[in-house]
Amino acid sequence: MYSYVVKEVRGGVGWIYMNRPEKYNALNTVLIRELIASLNDLEGDGEAKVLVLSGRGRAFSAGIDLSELASAKSPDEAGRIFQALAGLFRRLLAVEKPLIIAVNGDAYGGGAELLWVGDAVVISENARISWAEARWGLLPPVLSTIGLLAIGPVRASYLAMSSSAITARDILEMGLATHITPPEKLEDVVVSVARSFMENSPEALKAIKKIKRSIVATHMVELGVSELERLSRTASAQEAARAFIERRKPSYTW
Repeated sequence: MYSYVVKEVRGGVGWIYMNRPEKYNALNTVLIRELIASLNDLEGDGEAKVLVLSGRGRAFSAGIDLSELASAKSPDEAGRIFQALAGLFRRLLAVEKPLIIAVNGDAYGGGAELLWVGDAVVISENARISWAEARWGLLPPVLSTIGLLAIGPVRASYLAMSSSAITARDILEMGLATHITPPEKLEDVVVSVARSFMENSPEALKAIKKIKRSIVATHMVELGVSELERLSRTASAQEAARAFIERRKPSYTW
């Protein structure tokens, strides 16, 4: 039984929904742990040929739960939150079955980072995406590593350093999404993509993913998360945590 995840298998497709709609599916340690457990369950379920990660409610995911981060009693405790996030990305990259990311709504920070791990990304046309970690004294660990290779260092660094929000159409044009759709047709498009995967050899798909993992190496994500953990101990991150609690903009010293 999960508190923040809904897991279903329908027609050969294993659906994993982040289910904290009142918190815009923010990634706290419980949700992260349950996502890893649900991935383990569906990887071992012979009925689930293709896996899908999506969100319930208006948002895909608001990223790491800043309220949990702000309540950390020590830098070590904050670091454990980032290590949990690293564990989730590590597990997602290790999934052997085809994995579709179904972006049902806005994705920010760590939520936007999840787009990088899919074998296909289907995005609702009304979604907005932003990597705003720098606004809170942090960095996006996947955009800052894998993203540099995928969309180029200038575009990746601009998105990471400006915290600018971009549209679903922007995401499609930069090659980070494979399909864009009206929100009411999102799941239909996902099922169509899943069926296209299931028409092919599972052994061939596993081999393709194995090569992908060897190129998009997990150690790159670890590098990003290590730097993220280091930043969590800085004066800037502490100021950001205070600002979050006090509901104001952080004030940084340049």
